[in-house]
Amino acid sequence: MAVHRFTAFAVIFLLSFAKVLANEATLEILPNGDVQTKPIGSSNIFTCKPIVENVKLVTDMQWLDPQGRPIESLKLVVLPIESNIQGQTKPAMYTEYHHDSSSLLLFFNSLQEEQAGKYTCKGTYANTYSLNKTVMIETIVQITFDDAPTNQYPILGDDFSVNCKVRARPSPSVDWLYNGELIRTNEHYVIETHALKIKNVQESDDGIYQCRATVVATGELKERPIRVEVHTRPEIEGLVSPKDIIEGETVSIPCRAKGKPPPKYSWVKSITQQNLSDADRFGVDADTGILTITNVNREDAGEYRCIASNAAGVARTDIQIDVIVKPKIMEFINKTVVQGKDVNLECKAYGRPVPKIIFKKHTADAAYKEGDQLKDDRIIVTNDPDPNTSVTTGILTIRNSTRWNDGLYECMAQNSGGVSFKNGHLAVEFPPSFSAMPNRTIWSWERRPVNLTCIAESIPNATITWTVGGNDRIETDPNVRKYGDGPTSTLNVIPLDMRYYTNYKCIARNTHGTTEHIIELQEAQRPGGIIQAKVAEFTATTIKFDLVPPPTHPDLPLRTISCQYKRDGQIWTAARNKTWSLNSVYVIENLEPQTVYDFRFAVSNDVGLGNWGEYIHETTPGKTFPNEPKMIVKSGQDYEISPFNNQYELAWITPANNGEPIDLYQIRYCQLKRVSGDFKTLENTCLTEESRTHERSRYFLKHLYSDTFYVAEVRAHNIMGYSKPGVIRFKTARGLDTTVVHHQAPLISSAAIIGIVIAILLIIIVIIDVVCCCANKTGIIFYVCERSRRKPMDEEDAKLGSLYGWQFPLPYCDQKMANVAGVTAIQDSGSGKNTIRLVKHTAIDEKEPLKEEKKITPIIDSGLRRETSVTFNGKRSISKTGFVGKDSAV
Repeated sequence: MAVHRFTAFAVIFLLSFAKVLANEATLEILPNGDVQTKPIGSSNIFTCKPIVENVKLVTDMQWLDPQGRPIESLKLVVLPIESNIQGQTKPAMYTEYHHDSSSLLLFFNSLQEEQAGKYTCKGTYANTYSLNKTVMIETIVQITFDDAPTNQYPILGDDFSVNCKVRARPSPSVDWLYNGELIRTNEHYVIETHALKIKNVQESDDGIYQCRATVVATGELKERPIRVEVHTRPEIEGLVSPKDIIEGETVSIPCRAKGKPPPKYSWVKSITQQNLSDADRFGVDADTGILTITNVNREDAGEYRCIASNAAGVARTDIQIDVIVKPKIMEFINKTVVQGKDVNLECKAYGRPVPKIIFKKHTADAAYKEGDQLKDDRIIVTNDPDPNTSVTTGILTIRNSTRWNDGLYECMAQNSGGVSFKNGHLAVEFPPSFSAMPNRTIWSWERRPVNLTCIAESIPNATITWTVGGNDRIETDPNVRKYGDGPTSTLNVIPLDMRYYTNYKCIARNTHGTTEHIIELQEAQRPGGIIQAKVAEFTATTIKFDLVPPPTHPDLPLRTISCQYKRDGQIWTAARNKTWSLNSVYVIENLEPQTVYDFRFAVSNDVGLGNWGEYIHETTPGKTFPNEPKMIVKSGQDYEISPFNNQYELAWITPANNGEPIDLYQIRYCQLKRVSGDFKTLENTCLTEESRTHERSRYFLKHLYSDTFYVAEVRAHNIMGYSKPGVIRFKTARGLDTTVVHHQAPLISSAAIIGIVIAILLIIIVIIDVVCCCANKTGIIFYVCERSRRKPMDEEDAKLGSLYGWQFPLPYCDQKMANVAGVTAIQDSGSGKNTIRLVKHTAIDEKEPLKEEKKITPIIDSGLRRETSVTFNGKRSISKTGFVGKDSAV
């Protein structure tokens, strides 16, 4: 009985103890809170942790979803949870058992809205008591911009909605800002549910807009900046139609359009709808819109379309392209017409547009105008264009043609594409003419052969025959020979007697007529005497004549006038001659003062010199001062203009010296003041200079004032005195000018300069050689000294040389060496022989001679041998030198 009571008491105790334990055992879900609010898309972990005395007694732990279904367990050996199991992706929701804490973990990889609800964590403790804990998971949606591009492009002039679709839970509120200011609905803006509508978009709507979303319940705030760039539709501008292009050239046709963003371009040919971007000979620059056509041909004419497109739209425009065909002359035929007849020169040319034809004669300065010509109404130019064939026929009509219409003509066809040329010839046939031959007399004398030439102008060429005195004896006369039958013919005549001095007739014939020309052959004579000769001017050394030559035939002109002159008492065979060309200055120079001279004159032509005549007997005056210098002027005005502002070059003709040479020129110059057109000399400004370079007739006045009038006087001077002055007025230039340096004295001749240069070079060479000889023991002088010193000597000389350090013969350059050795060389010429005594001095007194003396006597042998005699203390030694050859021991 007692046993049963004890057992019952034990059971009751155990049950009471277990109940106490059970009441203390529970589950804890972390994070704490019965309700957990999590955003959609977030990753979350919930931990179910048993709160018991002995966690090992907890079994059968699991998580249940809101529908009460167990959640799959994913057993992981290694954390963290982001890792994969055997390369497989983790499920969206799963559980894991954490061995260290005996906790059961619930994972959400990306929490979704449908996963919201009550989740339960269950377990058993001590195999008896159930453990249970729940957590409510609520989901929220964070602010998300589903349709809100950061760059949006409205089109100018359109209505446009700036999209900004926002998603969130709890529902968000959205507002808009522009440039930091809040936008409200008005005439321009309309705030819609998911957009901001802009009415009639303008360029000023460009900018950054802020789409701002807020959730009051959660306090969440997000902003999305949206850049709005207003685009404009392309608009093509400046495309001119029609457009002319030239056949054969490469052209570029621009197409320009404005728009935003910059449009891209393409071209198509309207009739074929061919895209020209990849067509042969065509090129399209998509960025600039330039259409390039290479080697344009006629088939390229037609309508083309330029297309400009961007994000805002497309613009198209058509252009008509016309191909200009350069003119091409198809025909310009040479023509022949007889003088006095009418003729038409036709020129046909093709081109597009139809070309215009212009005619021009090559020898004329200008082309013919269309219609009648003002200077010659015989010439008419007409154009006959045919637009259907693109051919123009130009006609140059010449009525009543003359021989002057003969020649080369040029047809020019031109249109907007260019010009083409072609030459044609018009030959005007006419009877022979001698218009190009002058009516001149042919002269011969002393049976000299002469040529009579006849040239006939005609088309066709004429044949020429000759008659003499009305008969045809030319063919049989051996003294008259004919060369050429036309259009040029020459008679070679040898006039043996007066019968040949007659008229020769040249007769030219062709199919259009006959023409004659007479050539007169006359016998030429020497000219007659001078008609008049008188003295015009004379000085002590010169004389000038006025001479009137005799009349002569124009075809036999005078050539020269000669003068013979002699001193009184001389015969004419001793006279001197002076010859002048006709119409020159007849002056004889270099006469002697106070001397009587006789002069006579004669005239020459091609035949020879005429008879002497018109004798003049004159006495030259005595010596006196020179004649007045004739100033050389250039402008012929009242005054000369200097090209410099501070100097002027005087120039004069050297005057006659009148018996005594000119030794200088005196130049005096003064400033002038111009008053009412007259010049007044300012005496206090006068300066005088002398130029003793009398060979020159130019002198530079320097250091003058600019823009100033001057007068200059030049007087020539000889021993007899000064001449009368030559006067000139001049004006210096304005402003500053670089001074030009001029030589007043004769320049050094080229030969003198060359001689000076050569002399300087020789001096430099000698100086360099002396320096080399003294410093480096080299050079020509050193070589000569060494050569002269190295002479053969006999044995006794060698002994003497070893004793005193002498070598014979002593050259002049060894004098220093001798002095250094204490030896003085004294030349002894008393005996009449070339003997040199060498005296050696003591170191104490240089004037005291030694007892030892040497005398050197050179002995010159014939040939190349040379002997030298030396006397030393009564002994005489002779050294002989001879040159054997290049291999000699010497």
